[in-house]
Amino acid sequence: MPNLVGIFEPDTARDVLHSRLGRQLAAIAATSRPLTEHSLCVDSFAIGVLDTGILEQGRQIAASPDGRYHLVIDGELWNADELAARHRRDTPRVAGLSSQGDLILGLITAHGPEIVREFNGLFAIVLHDAVTRSVTLISDRYGFRPLFFKATANGLVFSTELKGIRAADSTSLKLNAVGLFELLCHGHHLYGDTWVDGYERLAPATILSCGASGTSRRNYWRYAYQEGEPEHDQPTYFVNFAKLLDRAVERCMRGPARIGMFLSGGYDSRSVAAAVRPHHLPIPTFTFGLGTARDVLIAPQLAERLGMQHTHLVSDPGYLSAHCHGIVWRTEGMLSFTRTTSMQFHPQLQQSMDIVLTGFLAEFSGSHTWPALLLARSRGAAIDAIWNRIIHGKLARLQRIMTPAFYAQNLEAAKQRFTASFSSIDNDHPLNVADVWNMRFMQPQVTYQAPAVDRHILEVRAPHMDTDLVNFLLKIPPRARLEQRIYKKMIAYSYPAVRDVPCTNSGRPIDPLFAREYVKMASEFAMRRGADLMRKAFGSGQPLRREMRDLAGDVRAEPQLADAVLRPMLASGIFPTDMFSRDGIEEIIAAHYSGRERHEELLSLLISFGLAFRFIVLGDVVDAPKHLRGS
Repeated sequence: MPNLVGIFEPDTARDVLHSRLGRQLAAIAATSRPLTEHSLCVDSFAIGVLDTGILEQGRQIAASPDGRYHLVIDGELWNADELAARHRRDTPRVAGLSSQGDLILGLITAHGPEIVREFNGLFAIVLHDAVTRSVTLISDRYGFRPLFFKATANGLVFSTELKGIRAADSTSLKLNAVGLFELLCHGHHLYGDTWVDGYERLAPATILSCGASGTSRRNYWRYAYQEGEPEHDQPTYFVNFAKLLDRAVERCMRGPARIGMFLSGGYDSRSVAAAVRPHHLPIPTFTFGLGTARDVLIAPQLAERLGMQHTHLVSDPGYLSAHCHGIVWRTEGMLSFTRTTSMQFHPQLQQSMDIVLTGFLAEFSGSHTWPALLLARSRGAAIDAIWNRIIHGKLARLQRIMTPAFYAQNLEAAKQRFTASFSSIDNDHPLNVADVWNMRFMQPQVTYQAPAVDRHILEVRAPHMDTDLVNFLLKIPPRARLEQRIYKKMIAYSYPAVRDVPCTNSGRPIDPLFAREYVKMASEFAMRRGADLMRKAFGSGQPLRREMRDLAGDVRAEPQLADAVLRPMLASGIFPTDMFSRDGIEEIIAAHYSGRERHEELLSLLISFGLAFRFIVLGDVVDAPKHLRGS
């Protein structure tokens, strides 16, 4: 990805802007892959890019012939050729442009920023107007490409990484109390917050403008299911789903860069892999996890059926403590470091691919449900079901590690923010409400943040996020999306080669007959619950390996995570005593490592926050791997 940084401050001298930009570029540099620097410093505005060269974007930084406008894109458009053809008459100057930046600049200056509604791809865009002395930041529809910013006294500082903002920000940093509470509770932030007060992530489908009249934000698209649309029969849905997925995958296969996949036994990577056209084969695929995990057992079968190469990557003992510093340096405490451990395999991955073709965000076709949500008959009942499933069960552990005052104050604030998050959701059907909330408030801060661990060496393309495909899926009624009915039928009937290969969740081949499958699912759920109760009662037997790893066991196998990483940070005062209970954290550590309780997620989040605080707030980067932090 282009590592993007910049400053917009009309009242700041150009030499000062240039100096601060240099610090920003140094902060985000990495030596894992050759980088080409592009930079610009003019009155009121400075911007810099460190480009990996993986994506064929052409000229960085794009400029209008008269020098009025400058534009940088982080990411890419998948429909650049279609846009150029569509607008060749109303915008003649876009014809024949080889640079995506030049194309976007021509379209925006001719039609205004709202032209991004026609863009299909994953991107963050920065546009500077020297005449109006203004800057505009634009995110893609889903906010997939992170772009952080901070409002300054007279402008903005922005970067694709928090550390890039910090390098140009000389103010004393403060913790965002409610943001930290949400991070440790949910495992991610709500809205565009971060754990640093004043540092925000640009929200999905947002146009942020900053100029003489101040700063404004507006949304150019809202994620919403089209309730009230005429319903069609199921073959109409799954046949068109397959056609659009095929086109989306083909859009993502273009260019000379080497493309590979992380392949699991689930539906998402399976559907993308099956849609790769034969002339692109073979492509490399990778699966990592325990040898007994279903994903590891199933993925080679899928690869063989589809004519793809496959490699099983095995973690070395001590992989968490060996890589936690590097992972946090890349992910910056925005999520648990244990969610993003692919860094251990970077040498092998980099030998085989430049772009990861991923099954991210197939939830557009319908996410998984749970009993309370299925029983919900109103919007309010759906909100209660989401709170109880995602948040309520995690509150007790927070009480143990936080001071009573900090917990009480921020619990109330978190409740209010959670409730307010539904005010922007236009849907009323409980399943639609749950799916939209997931896509707008969970995925941008978790799924979209996770690739940061790889982005200094690998790019990501996600066909399930193709605009044409998503627009179609948003018309499918909830009854047809329940437990991904249409999705499963699409795979079963359109890609028969992988239909009878078992799936990770069920352990069975895909059954396109929903009623029959649902009876099996219900009976197996009851049997699993009974087996779990027997194991707890008698302490015997091993659960089915639906998970790719035993994370609780992996954390317990590395006491150095507590002794050499977390406890030294506790002793150094990184965790403020007016927020955290040191005794409570010690209790959590002891309970987990003794095997009495499971707290691997909370311990991982504490380590992630603590290391990020050291790196970004304190500037103590001695433990950050040198190849990830450049000079």
